[in-house]
Amino acid sequence: MQLSSATDVIHAPSPEEPSTGIDAVICGLITHLETYSDDDFDSQWMHLTNAEVEGLVIAVIRHLITTMNGKLLSGYLLESRQEESDVIDG
Repeated sequence: MQLSSATDVIHAPSPEEPSTGIDAVICGLITHLETYSDDDFDSQWMHLTNAEVEGLVIAVIRHLITTMNGKLLSGYLLESRQEESDVIDG
């Protein structure tokens, strides 16, 4: 992947230019929450409403924001760069 300008690194997509990657991940998170089940939480048993799923998505994203740190971000960036390199090399 090649950036078209230095500002591509700094700015997220504008609302007028949606990101299919971000949309896909958020849709994946919604699906994951709608079908999630473990010993402490079973979404099918709880019969979640759309508003409750939306609230859970918001809570998960807020939790990520508040627990974010440089070590976590550098790990994600390294993983992203390795995946990108594998696509180019593969």
